[in-house]
Amino acid sequence: MRFRVLIVLGLAFAFSLGCAARPADEAAERTATVYRDEYGIPHIYAESAEAGLYASGWLQAEDRLEQLLKNFLLGLGEYAAAHGAGENDEWVRSDLESLMWDHYGVAQRHYEQKLNPELRAHLAAFVQGIRDYMAAHPQEVPAWWGDRVVDVYMPVAFSRQFIWGWPAGQAASDLRRAGLSPSYDVDVRASNQIALAPSRTSFGAAALIIDPHLSWLGRQRYWEMRLHAGDIHISGFATAGFPYVNLGHNRHIGFAHTTGGPDTGDVYELALDPENPARYRWDGGWRELTSRSVELRVAGEAEPRRVTFWFSHHGPIVARAGNQAYAAALAYAAEIGYLESKYWFMLAEDYRGAIKALEVRQIMPQNVMVADTSGNIYYQRTGRVPIRPDGYDWSAPVDGTTSATEWQGIHPVEDLISLLNPPQGYMQNCNITPDVMLAGSPMQSTKYRDYLFNQPEWLTHQRGSNAVAQLEARATWSAEDFLALAVDTSCYQADRWQRELERADATVKDGGGQREADYREALRRILAWDQRADPASNGAALYWLWRHALVEVAGEDKVNELILQVNDYLEPFREAAIAGGTEPPAAGPGRVADRDLPWLVEALEHAVEQATTQHASRGGLDLTYGDLFRVGRTDATDDVSWPVGGGSHRLEGMATLRAVGFDPEREDGTRWGRGGQTSTEVVLLTDPIQSFTQPPIGQSDRPDSAHYRDQAEKLFSPGKLKPSWFWKEDLIGGGHVRSEERIVWPGPAEVASERAATAAGGGA
Repeated sequence: MRFRVLIVLGLAFAFSLGCAARPADEAAERTATVYRDEYGIPHIYAESAEAGLYASGWLQAEDRLEQLLKNFLLGLGEYAAAHGAGENDEWVRSDLESLMWDHYGVAQRHYEQKLNPELRAHLAAFVQGIRDYMAAHPQEVPAWWGDRVVDVYMPVAFSRQFIWGWPAGQAASDLRRAGLSPSYDVDVRASNQIALAPSRTSFGAAALIIDPHLSWLGRQRYWEMRLHAGDIHISGFATAGFPYVNLGHNRHIGFAHTTGGPDTGDVYELALDPENPARYRWDGGWRELTSRSVELRVAGEAEPRRVTFWFSHHGPIVARAGNQAYAAALAYAAEIGYLESKYWFMLAEDYRGAIKALEVRQIMPQNVMVADTSGNIYYQRTGRVPIRPDGYDWSAPVDGTTSATEWQGIHPVEDLISLLNPPQGYMQNCNITPDVMLAGSPMQSTKYRDYLFNQPEWLTHQRGSNAVAQLEARATWSAEDFLALAVDTSCYQADRWQRELERADATVKDGGGQREADYREALRRILAWDQRADPASNGAALYWLWRHALVEVAGEDKVNELILQVNDYLEPFREAAIAGGTEPPAAGPGRVADRDLPWLVEALEHAVEQATTQHASRGGLDLTYGDLFRVGRTDATDDVSWPVGGGSHRLEGMATLRAVGFDPEREDGTRWGRGGQTSTEVVLLTDPIQSFTQPPIGQSDRPDSAHYRDQAEKLFSPGKLKPSWFWKEDLIGGGHVRSEERIVWPGPAEVASERAATAAGGGA
């Protein structure tokens, strides 16, 4: 076992000298003991929260310093200054968005007023840990960081930048309905969450699957930790640069998020004065636009780019068309409290404590699901939702020339869609609407304002319907069954396509020779396939090649049409919906139209040709799904990878609960995972609580670390979850400690930089 004692001498030398004279119990309060387990995950134990958060900052920097600093640059709007413009000016646009919304300036201006003192103390200690690590390891600080100094406003600015794609994406959707494109980019995200009541588990406690689907690299990549410090007892995953876990559990509750939620952003259409386009019509008169100019430095460019942002009282101008301007209004524009909500989640003792965290109204528009050790399961479709006047279509730009369309405050959480302990004993939200979260859902769209429901009713897909079908089919779930559900590779209703392929073959196929023999063998194997996208499955590989070839030969529009004909993803809901007095949309015929059957045969012929030629080196007709689909580090300089199951192949009908998005095909014919299940966690709300996790790659970003990609090989490839060893006796008593060290917090220090202290005001 490795043992180290880390005392930050020289960084605050005078303080350190004084520390030696303090009583032993005070020194103990400043010491964190860190155990790294067999996967390199840190388990931090400290008497005070500040000592634990200091160690957390130090350890994040040790594992992910470069990404952590990149994340801070994203919040600052200075990424392009360090890394260049990016492909098609990607990083320039990202920086301009951060500067337009003034993430750093808003953080600096509202820090004292809007964050509670305990959170500010935690942030100061966390940032101090990062700074001290950098000072102790200057050779690890990337040159592009320059002379910047990490301060307490940077995590807050990055937290704004991190959540911005959700509300800004809603405003962008409004703008696109007017046929216009916004001046900023929007990320695409997805997730799974499933909760079981004690009545549905063999172990008599609630259970929760936490399963965000994000990029495996970059700012959204999660860092795993356990933190036991003062009143904090938390396990889960934090984005590099965050002091708290984004998703996870404490001793009493588990909490999950998925994309989807009420409408938290709008676009206002402004009429500009043709004689003076710096003002806009307002209540029969004119109102001045304000402006803010910035210089954007781009690495590799000699001169900075100069940009001027224009603002109405609604928000920044994000599009123009002639004498019309369009202003984006986001309910989060002046808010900095995302970390505040995580603070309260961290301290919650049951679902009511989670509601308290949501009452802060700082979570981006999300489906939030909670389970607690008292046996409750709770859901809220949450967000900071403006109260809007009636009579307008808030899904499109609205008239911004009149006070009649002004927001009238923010909805309290009592107004939002929620559900506590449904009699069905389960609920799931895999990025679907509340009415299809469970069979017989009471959350029907007609009960709520349009902008609270905020999506078309009965909106589900293969992944969400698969979850409900399995939850309905099994009355009682063991821990093992529930763990397997989190990484399930079944392809819901793929059997319908197998039947249609058999019918198409019988109807239109003829031929002979060796090519015909290969076709017949492929057909036989596809029809015998068990509808699971497992790494070792030959049938899954041939099925994917066939369905992918169908897209190539028939086109995406035709395949979408065929999916509507064959699949009925509302099937798990129909009986309960009709019994409850609601009528889902009618199902399709359940079969391919006779005129379209030749497409299926032609696609299989094409797939057989691909298997026997392009993939001949991987076994031809004998290739497996894992021969095609791999998991590894796409940022590594080598080609080390392992077979992987599951996928997010919508058009191919293989969108499994185990979501994996793949990069385009490589030269060798393989496709490597790039996103999807990024921090899967299963929490059993037993006494004591238990949890299991499965990140896709590894804990460390150091190529020479044993934990650079060990989880890709040992966990993600075989589809296994590891215990979290949340309790100290399980970690140490079970023999899972691989290193031990002491990290000493030197005490409070000033961690706001000169830059922050003199930050310019302004903004929307």
